[in-house]
Amino acid sequence: MANSLSSFAQILRPLGGGLDNIVAVKLHSNAVTVAEVKNTGKEISVQHLASVALPREVDLQNFARQQDMVADTIRSMRDQGMFSAQDAGIIIPPGILAVRQVNLPYTPPNELAKEGRFLDFWVEAEPDLAKYEDPFFTYTVLVSSENDDLTRVVLAYAEEAVIRPWADLLLASHLNPVFLEVEAMALANYRYATLPRDEKRQSQAVLHISDNRLEIIAFQQNRFHTIKLEVSEFDLILLKEIEAVDDLDSEFWDEVGGRLANTMKQAVLFLQEELDFAPFSILYIAVDTPAATNLVKLLDKHFTLAPLSLWNTAEGVTMSQSVSDLLAQIPNKSLFASVFGLGLQRLGTFGSPDNTLSRLNILPAAATLLRNRQVGVISRTLVKVWLFLFILMGLWTGGLVLPQYLESQAGSRGYDAIAADAQATQAQLESVNNQVQNLDSELAALSTELRPRGRVQFMDTLPDLVPDGVELDTLQIVNATTVTMTGSGRTQEAINLFVTELSNSGLANNPQVNLTPPNDGQTYFGFTLSAVIIRED
Repeated sequence: MANSLSSFAQILRPLGGGLDNIVAVKLHSNAVTVAEVKNTGKEISVQHLASVALPREVDLQNFARQQDMVADTIRSMRDQGMFSAQDAGIIIPPGILAVRQVNLPYTPPNELAKEGRFLDFWVEAEPDLAKYEDPFFTYTVLVSSENDDLTRVVLAYAEEAVIRPWADLLLASHLNPVFLEVEAMALANYRYATLPRDEKRQSQAVLHISDNRLEIIAFQQNRFHTIKLEVSEFDLILLKEIEAVDDLDSEFWDEVGGRLANTMKQAVLFLQEELDFAPFSILYIAVDTPAATNLVKLLDKHFTLAPLSLWNTAEGVTMSQSVSDLLAQIPNKSLFASVFGLGLQRLGTFGSPDNTLSRLNILPAAATLLRNRQVGVISRTLVKVWLFLFILMGLWTGGLVLPQYLESQAGSRGYDAIAADAQATQAQLESVNNQVQNLDSELAALSTELRPRGRVQFMDTLPDLVPDGVELDTLQIVNATTVTMTGSGRTQEAINLFVTELSNSGLANNPQVNLTPPNDGQTYFGFTLSAVIIRED
């Protein structure tokens, strides 16, 4: 049903209108970034990009108390013309939701859509879901193969109370919340969308470093895994301050780099050996800070399992001049990778882009909102069609029907005279009809008188009643009613048939016959027949 509505809305889009792109919002601990990305499926274009510092630092894991401050900042950005879209999505930072790849036996899409709405269906594959009091969960299908008996999905879940503040933040910013996306999926989508076609089937990995978390995001065309790196809080603090260090060539920083590199190595080997990922040709680094030169240098010195590269998000996309000017001022362009990845998504009214890895919308009301938008496109189309038909009928009535009506009105002014003539003519016709009816009655009476009756009719009809094999010799009528006939017949049956025909003709009553057997040497029966002729008065 959803696919049918989407296809129908796509067909009616020229008439029904409606926007499908969204403005992507990412909340940093000390800033807000907003991006508008146009994704045609063949080309990615960054139209607007703005990043504004917050008045004070925000705890991303619990920002409810600072929600008004963040909303004021976003509204101010809109008022200043930094973006103009109404529909918005927001990045949910790592650690707030659980994201798991789940392998199921092959489940047809219709059955999965039906059963996947119920918690019990997922608890067996992901027992942690049973620990939540009021869980919200959603999923996206990576691959479904009946031949391999496999349906692989990415399942995301959390307490609904944990998700609600992120949608409320967009509402407080006077935006329509249409998309909530896990940051790991946004990074994978953007990396996948900007890959050359021949590299899309290869294993890819992104090291994402945020304020309180390091994780490796590994993916292929039909696989997705995230691994959190177990790093001490002390090392996390050091990573926040590393860009202010002038000299990294010391034993202290070598120990820090060694610990980080060893943790990264274990995670990469787990992905390759336990989860069957092919060796990664390069490990991209996305860091949520404006600069990451020292960090990349430190990791590159100690991690030798795969080449490291700070992700340049400007590669493979076109950008407006204002966006290019902003990125030129920021050394670490990987800072915007996830917000660009979210910008690739659409509400889905007219279908989803086909160049992203997957679509995982955490917004609880996403399905209802999508259906309402699609029905809105159809409704607007129907209104425009009815309006067009109304105008067309008005033009047709005014141009064709009305002139003819006015002309007929002018021609009907002598209607009373015409009606009087018609009544007089009708009276004449009725008089003629009465005369004709009288003549018909007289003709019928005359026909009755002239019609043959009695013995005349009997004599006219008798030849038709004599069957083959019977001959009449004499016929005598006495007193105009009694008839006597003599004759012969080849067989007794032929004579009886003649008597039966005479009786059935309705011309004579009570026919009596006397048979004379044939004499020696003769083959004919003689007979004498008498009857009473029926007369009509």
